[in-house]
Amino acid sequence: MLRYFLFRTLSLLTFLCASALSQTSIGRVIPGRFIVTYRNGAIPGAAEVVAHNAGARLLQRHERLGIAIVQAPLKSAAEVRSSLAADPSVASVVEDRVVDAYAVHINAAAAPPSAATPDALYNGPQGWAVQQVGGYGSATVPGPWNVTTGTGIRIAILDSGVDGTHPDIAPNLAINLTEIDQSPVTGLPSACDDGSPQDQQGHGTWSASLAAAAAGSNSGLVVGVAPGATLLNIKVLERMPSATTSTSDPTGCNNGQASGLLSWVLAGIEDAVRQHADIISMSLGTLVDMTTGDGAGLKATFDQVTHAAADAGAILIASAGNDGFNLGNQRYLELPAQARDVLAIVASTNPACAENLAVTATCVPGPITLPYYSNFGVPLNALAAPGGSYPPSPDTLAASGWIWGACSQGQPATTSGVPSVPGQSFGCFGLGHAAYVQAMGTSASAPLAAGAAALIRAANPTWSAAMVIAALRSSATGIPNLPFSQANAAAAITPKSPHLQHIVDAPQR
Repeated sequence: MLRYFLFRTLSLLTFLCASALSQTSIGRVIPGRFIVTYRNGAIPGAAEVVAHNAGARLLQRHERLGIAIVQAPLKSAAEVRSSLAADPSVASVVEDRVVDAYAVHINAAAAPPSAATPDALYNGPQGWAVQQVGGYGSATVPGPWNVTTGTGIRIAILDSGVDGTHPDIAPNLAINLTEIDQSPVTGLPSACDDGSPQDQQGHGTWSASLAAAAAGSNSGLVVGVAPGATLLNIKVLERMPSATTSTSDPTGCNNGQASGLLSWVLAGIEDAVRQHADIISMSLGTLVDMTTGDGAGLKATFDQVTHAAADAGAILIASAGNDGFNLGNQRYLELPAQARDVLAIVASTNPACAENLAVTATCVPGPITLPYYSNFGVPLNALAAPGGSYPPSPDTLAASGWIWGACSQGQPATTSGVPSVPGQSFGCFGLGHAAYVQAMGTSASAPLAAGAAALIRAANPTWSAAMVIAALRSSATGIPNLPFSQANAAAAITPKSPHLQHIVDAPQR
């Protein structure tokens, strides 16, 4: 109870301080490592020679995206940057920087049923989040699964990896890739993660399960919105040590969060397109200060990359973030949520368990609201999807404000611990090797919306990415007193519905 009280207190302090935006929300730069964006999306054949002549080394060419990654010596980084920017084929040169998974709040007191039938955490009150967005519906109001479960649709999860052996993930997992570069030059070698595609933080597995956890007798306890879809695991984040250490946790890994580099995320988007992803789900990001020198360049870089992915047919969906920040102040942008062709997703609450931040609160019905932690603001042009809020519930048979999802058990046949020690790896947040976790955050909202998009595309395979997003918007359910509507897959996959007819009739681009 004391641990729960302290956790609740810290979360409320985070909420109260959110209006005074912390610099930690703005990713730190990696000195000497540059993202070079080329005009017209075309990298010149001589780009490597130009980088060499400037005193740098071209590390990667991302031809589909029109960007390259360049490493310069720290002592001459400023001169290299100026030289690269002077090339008439270059649109911008920005410093690579850290991108974070949107930190979720964990209910450490909740434990899944020790012996349960498959899909038990979906088939009950605590399956509310997926039930709101997808599911079978009822005898009188059919749900989207009466039409499709997303079979044939590929959802790329750009996150901290997934637990490839998890019973809710393995049946749907087709691709395991990692963009993690553990070399010292990146500034992010981590003792808490081995950089492999396997999730050693928990965030990616939880997110992936909400989009497309498998259903049925050969699966685990949860079900995703599109349980028939295929998962593409593209790891772009790794477990990093926490700044706080203790005698029991000298490495800081037990409480470590998932972080990566912007360049890894961009490489992940390119690989998602190369692997024919229909949907790209990103529960990660960084805040950009548009008054700084790099602000406009970072926005332009993301715009070029996300537009190229959308032109290739991918639907890009990203969480809006968990700072409780009003992005109506256009000095700040959340990327990738506010990049071109990206659908931003804010969080919403459970109407069976209205938000109540009091320590002793229990679930009572109430209106759907924007939870305290979710970023918001008209410039996001966002849709909402369940993210959850207080109160949680340790009782898996009762309603809860939080969301159950799969979690990571780390590398197979290992115990919980620092990966540099043989036979050890990390897994589910600070809970050791746990198969399920109850949590909340916009990190749930994006994959839930991604699952809804997968159902729409499966039901309408000839629709373009823009048409799928238009259908999500047109069919969304309004939330009283909020400028957001909530994704509703059941309405969106009914093409003859009058409010969707303009989408059906629209010419494809």
